[in-house]
Amino acid sequence: MVDYSCLLAAICFIISNSLGIAVVLLDINRDHFDFEEWKALDPQFLMQEWEHRRNIAPLYQTANIFNALAWFFFSVPIVQLAWALSRGGKRKIGVHAAIGAFAMAGCFSELISRLLVFGSWTSANWIAKSFNLNYWLPDGITQGSADMIGWRALEVTFIITEGLVLWIDAFEWIALFCILILIYFSVGTQLKENRTLSMWWARLGLLIAFLTFIDFSADVLRLEEWQGFAPIAIIVAV
Repeated sequence: MVDYSCLLAAICFIISNSLGIAVVLLDINRDHFDFEEWKALDPQFLMQEWEHRRNIAPLYQTANIFNALAWFFFSVPIVQLAWALSRGGKRKIGVHAAIGAFAMAGCFSELISRLLVFGSWTSANWIAKSFNLNYWLPDGITQGSADMIGWRALEVTFIITEGLVLWIDAFEWIALFCILILIYFSVGTQLKENRTLSMWWARLGLLIAFLTFIDFSADVLRLEEWQGFAPIAIIVAV
């Protein structure tokens, strides 16, 4: 019999990852991007960058919604599996409680992360479109020319917020890594005739755990070299 929670989680993960890959590809291939101009907070570059962000926002936000739904649906069968592997709370209680805890923590952190992303993007985009970001200094200093300080301040704030969300996303990969490692340990320590899950599935989970750790590493290392490690994240996601 098909478990609909598993099916919905798989569908949502596939859609979310596909949209996420599309967003990363659009980011990598944008013509105007120059890392040195970004670090220099060049106002003209920043205005182009915000226009690009507005263009990809529908894809990005849709991917976030499906990722949150995927973790919600995914946590249900994982908790059920932990309960089954523990034989109703009679076997390796700490290990199976940890599996359920990591599943719920991943689901909760994903929800918080997506709310932060949506809130920060909505506010930042509203500021970029509606607020005065060109003239902050008195005319006596700038002699009437645009100082563009507002664009720089907005970008710095946005980068800080994105960094916070990046680490929350990274925790999800660690949570998934721990869940799959603990499931492998639980199944591997059962007697063969008593296994509720075959070792084949446990080994597949171990392979996925290895890939999640690579994706976690790629996510973190993108802070150092975005264009170098972003393709690795794409390959692992595929």
